[in-house]
Amino acid sequence: MKVYLHYRPISLSAPMSLGAIISIIISLGIIFIGLSQICISKSHIAYAHSFEPNSLSTFLELAYRADIELSLANVNFPSNVTLALDHGERAVKLLNDVYRSDDDIVDDSDFIRKYNEALKSQNTTVQALAVANIVDQILREYGEAFDIKYDLTNMSNMNMMTMQTASSSDSSSPSYSMNMPTNSNIEAENNNYTNVVNIDNYQSAQKLSENVFQVFKDQLHPLTVSSNNANQAAIIMLEKSLLDLKYLINNKASAQDIMGLVHGKLHPSIQLAYDLKLIR
Repeated sequence: MKVYLHYRPISLSAPMSLGAIISIIISLGIIFIGLSQICISKSHIAYAHSFEPNSLSTFLELAYRADIELSLANVNFPSNVTLALDHGERAVKLLNDVYRSDDDIVDDSDFIRKYNEALKSQNTTVQALAVANIVDQILREYGEAFDIKYDLTNMSNMNMMTMQTASSSDSSSPSYSMNMPTNSNIEAENNNYTNVVNIDNYQSAQKLSENVFQVFKDQLHPLTVSSNNANQAAIIMLEKSLLDLKYLINNKASAQDIMGLVHGKLHPSIQLAYDLKLIR
């Protein structure tokens, strides 16, 4: 089923009232409700690193992201109405997704109950999966921010880039798949990480990288301390990797560096520390 949306340009020649912006966001919410009925079962439950899904952690991840987008809409208003609207649209979509993520949620009281259950969960798997899923979203946002033409959550893309870079000086090397990033793509990346293409995505990546570290410190780490079976070396590596991720995002590091950190250190550490299961 195809859904077509037609937007009428908004005139920004005069300052928009907060009420007008709220009305626009509510209208967008009505549109997204229809879209989510079609897409929610397939779109947001996507685990790039193939960890076994958990409905409560998915709920928590969406709630965290919705809160981030609402805060960014507020930060950008009224200095940049366009960015505020972009983040407002994202917030509406995420709020609708999280509200409809569980068939047991039929009204606000059900939502509040579910939210408190997820937020206060003492299950390390729930909290660890929420962290892992937010990290995946950071990679997606960063890729969109710089208009990178391949999936940063796909670990094989990192391996192919390494192979292709090594082969660039070997004229006898065979050709690689057309789906692989080309040498020109890689060279362009190395030279273009000061210019953000999509500012809203970059702001989301930045804020999520701050949020995911805080979630680890406030929600996951206290549960870890009380566990006698925790892998302390892996937890230390995870905490350092989350800090490094925030640093790399803020300093507009290359995709290769960020993928190397996430796929080489962060995700293996969280899997080992909290015994996350891979989908088989």
